Amino acid sequence: MKSEIVRWLEPELDPVALLWSDEVPAGALQPRPGTFVCILNLFAETARTGRITGGDGETICCPGGRAVLGLGDDLVSSRQSIEHYATVFSKGLAVAPDPEAHRRRMDAARPSWRPLYELGERRHRSRGLAAAWLETEMPRYRAAQRYAWFKRLDDVTPADDVRLVVFLVDAVELAGLVTLVGSVLAGADAVKVPQGADCFRIAGFACWQGEATARQAVLGMLDVDGREVMRRRFHDGVMTLALPLPLFHLVEREAHDSVLQTPGYRRLKAHSS
Repeated sequence: MKSEIVRWLEPELDPVALLWSDEVPAGALQPRPGTFVCILNLFAETARTGRITGGDGETICCPGGRAVLGLGDDLVSSRQSIEHYATVFSKGLAVAPDPEAHRRRMDAARPSWRPLYELGERRHRSRGLAAAWLETEMPRYRAAQRYAWFKRLDDVTPADDVRLVVFLVDAVELAGLVTLVGSVLAGADAVKVPQGADCFRIAGFACWQGEATARQAVLGMLDVDGREVMRRRFHDGVMTLALPLPLFHLVEREAHDSVLQTPGYRRLKAHSS
């Protein structure tokens, strides 16, 4: 799919689309069942190499990853699950309702995860706030087809059921794209910066609001843990901006006659490489 946004924005990195399908595309990469792979790594693989990545509810083992892609809601499937993840998302062992049980989970976890279990991810200052986020703010939706795939926008075909498009941008490209997005929407709140892990910012929040009347772009790469994962693939200046498909179409129609043609943007872009 050729994009007017890409033509004029001239991003260093290719945008990535998220699509649903009941089929496994030829050459697609998906984790082996039972093997944990962060979906940020799948997303990065597509952005860097062009390979289609993703999976279904069996091959995506991370409960958060399944929730992000609309493949399951394990994070909030029970009160016990909510309590566990609220503990991890806040301050870990210090706020665990059952410290001994939490310590057993921590001791059984892979070594790289143990500090997160002990100290928590600190996304929320209390377990109560974390639980409230899980129950009322976490994106919840169900994919209409079996698989969710990341695919480079340039490789998308009319037959693909695209749900959103994620742009990977530097500061100059972000300035141009945010201004362009804001130009097609009423009001002054075109970009959403939600609290949560970067996998939710890349896909979950944008998919969740895909059918909403008030659609916003979602700014990502603002999560400490997520940036640590993505640093292995991208430089520290890279941000993401996810556009739900209806918003992408609005922006696409405006891109040829927008801030991206102004002398200011052209000068910034010429001196940003």
